[in-house]
Amino acid sequence: MSDLSLDKLLKKAENKLQNVHEIVQEKAYELIRQAYKESIFIVITEGFRSIEQQHKLYSQGRTTPGSIVTNAKGGYSYHNYGLAIDIALLDNNGEVDWTIDRRWNKAGEVGKRIGLEWGGDWKSLKDYPHFQYTFGLSLSELRSGKKPEKQTEKVSRVLIEYGDRGNQVQLIQRMLIHLGYSLFGGADGIFGSSTLKAVKAFQQALYLQVDGIVGPKTLEKLYGNFNKTMF
Repeated sequence: MSDLSLDKLLKKAENKLQNVHEIVQEKAYELIRQAYKESIFIVITEGFRSIEQQHKLYSQGRTTPGSIVTNAKGGYSYHNYGLAIDIALLDNNGEVDWTIDRRWNKAGEVGKRIGLEWGGDWKSLKDYPHFQYTFGLSLSELRSGKKPEKQTEKVSRVLIEYGDRGNQVQLIQRMLIHLGYSLFGGADGIFGSSTLKAVKAFQQALYLQVDGIVGPKTLEKLYGNFNKTMF
């Protein structure tokens, strides 16, 4: 069986999510995390797509060889504005599996639950791999130059857990390192197996519930012990 760890899947997504809007990136990572809990293994196959690339894709099956895969010309896809992603599903051997089955419907449900629009719901030319987050902007507005705000939506999480990444994770890692816990990779902002082990060790030392999740009680103890060493 191939390495299908959550860390690997999140790492694979990084390159594909370059030039994608930061909030869409966060939702893509959340899609991977939540689907993983359902034993659905997602890889990102495409994020931002230039208008020139979109023109070429639209030509496929029309003026160039191949099957028609899109009805969107250049400038008429949310990919062209960094507001869409395409995914594939992996089987238990780590191979891409395009079989349309319950896993795709489940992935679609997960995506919609976190606020993404799913191409599998479209009436014509269903696009099961496609997810988008439009910020309420139409394609004509985007073509005219209108852009979503940098922070239109705030992502607020009460619990920080395995698979999460970002500034909050990095802050937790820095406090753990300062308190003497060893983290492979340092404060890299990725809540992987090394951070999970350190959090559990901290919880055990402070007589907290040892679940590896940084909730309000664990965070309070982290801040408290960190501040004691600073003053």
